[in-house]
Amino acid sequence: MAELSDDALLLRRIPYSDTSLICHFFTREHGRITLMARGARRAKSPFRAALAPLYDLQIRWRPGRTGMGSLSDISRGAKLLNDRFDLEGLELCSVASRLFQEGDPHGYGELHRAVSMLQHVDPRTALLMAMWQLLHEGGWVGDLDHCWQCGSKTSDDEAMVWQGSELLCVRCGRGMAVSAGMRKGVLAQFGSSNVRLAQNELSSWQRMIQDVLREHGISDKSLFQERS
Repeated sequence: MAELSDDALLLRRIPYSDTSLICHFFTREHGRITLMARGARRAKSPFRAALAPLYDLQIRWRPGRTGMGSLSDISRGAKLLNDRFDLEGLELCSVASRLFQEGDPHGYGELHRAVSMLQHVDPRTALLMAMWQLLHEGGWVGDLDHCWQCGSKTSDDEAMVWQGSELLCVRCGRGMAVSAGMRKGVLAQFGSSNVRLAQNELSSWQRMIQDVLREHGISDKSLFQERS
């Protein structure tokens, strides 16, 4: 079969035999794919240094006739973010890997946009914004002005509640209060507004994200830990 090429982001590398790697990628035009990087674990392999997460990659591969394709060439471009945000970036890659499965046409742009938010001017909200953006684009969280159960739109001054891993109107559930002000503040983070969330609102937003991740079987052991 003819070779294919695309822009890509590396999600994970899995050792295979003594010399090779199984690599999972998000690609711009071909969605999520899995390729065998033969010989990539050898010291002199041209793949060895280039196969790195959080970099823009250009890959070329030969599709398999019945199964996994084979990586034939790779070039590494610019890094997506500053080194000090590497751990947060890897956490986003881990979540994205669960959001978008093999063969899914999405993932590349969604992860790219989420990672770019990590260098947001307010470090208190950077990871919260990036994770929420990723979860929203992956369909794991809904809009903040609708009940996620009955679908009714809430008014601008109406309080809602967070129950389990869902945002509900007061008619559908009971739980942690989510004020209209907090919802507006969260939305303002994604615009050009200078609105700052109070510490208790940041803590509530963090809890909401962690609840959604746990609902989908993703551990939050390291998520949002303070970085030295």
